[in-house]
Amino acid sequence: MKWIAILGLLAALSISSIAAAQNELAATLEVLSGGVEMKRVNTSNWIAIRVEAVVGVGDVLRTDPSGRARITFFADGTETEILPGTEYRINRFEGSSTRFNLSAEVLVGQTIQRLSRLLDATSSYNIATPAMNLVARGTEFAIRVEENGRSALLVRDGEVEADAQSSSASVPLGFGVRAAVGEPISDVVRASTFAELDAALDGCSAVLTTPDDVSLNVRSGASMGAERIGYIDASAVTRLFGVTTSSGWYRIPFGDGFGWVLSSSAEIASGCAGLRVFPDNFREGMSTAPTPAPTSAPSATPMPRS
Repeated sequence: MKWIAILGLLAALSISSIAAAQNELAATLEVLSGGVEMKRVNTSNWIAIRVEAVVGVGDVLRTDPSGRARITFFADGTETEILPGTEYRINRFEGSSTRFNLSAEVLVGQTIQRLSRLLDATSSYNIATPAMNLVARGTEFAIRVEENGRSALLVRDGEVEADAQSSSASVPLGFGVRAAVGEPISDVVRASTFAELDAALDGCSAVLTTPDDVSLNVRSGASMGAERIGYIDASAVTRLFGVTTSSGWYRIPFGDGFGWVLSSSAEIASGCAGLRVFPDNFREGMSTAPTPAPTSAPSATPMPRS
């Protein structure tokens, strides 16, 4: 009887182990370009992957400056492409091919996530970065993480929910956001590349001129009817943070925020990927989204208060 009880216990443990293994899924890693390594969970050594491998929860993948790989989670197109110079970790992957919970982390570098199916309430697809947490239900999006942890998101299809430092945003198709470690999410801006996202949020170098050294009026909005909040020498404007749809009005850092100037002579640096576009007659304060602080503000002369 004693041996029967022991055998029964071993059988139960075996069945339990099999069930646990079935609940924790594995994915396929395919090398697209040489320079891909993997570190298995609970190990310290990096293993070079030449062609393909099976990866699971806890495994860390990295690519060198020329390496490129693709992780396929399911045959229907649920996959992650890992671009050169990237480190990526799978934190959770369980369930079945129809209902699953997947969580991963982009530690540094760039990835492209493709999730072809629309997830129901019982499934989840979450990606963490040093600065943001991202939740998708069925979409395609790209992530970039810089060495300092600053993270950026571009949505190429569907919509992604992003949150960071007590702030959140729904990012639709054709838009992006960015966040530094410990800081709120930026404005949601239109961008299809990371260069466009950076230009929209960081502004572009520019040169403004006026005849006879006339100062420019600075207004609270992009129209002659907006309140005049000061004036500034054209030579003091070295960076622009936006332009109106019909052009002519430019957003500049002014005081503790932003102001608008009208100029027909603005020359924007050739390397600019594109200024952020605002609607005509836009006024500061119209948007409730957080506005990134200007990186540097030229010397400004405020209007005297009566």
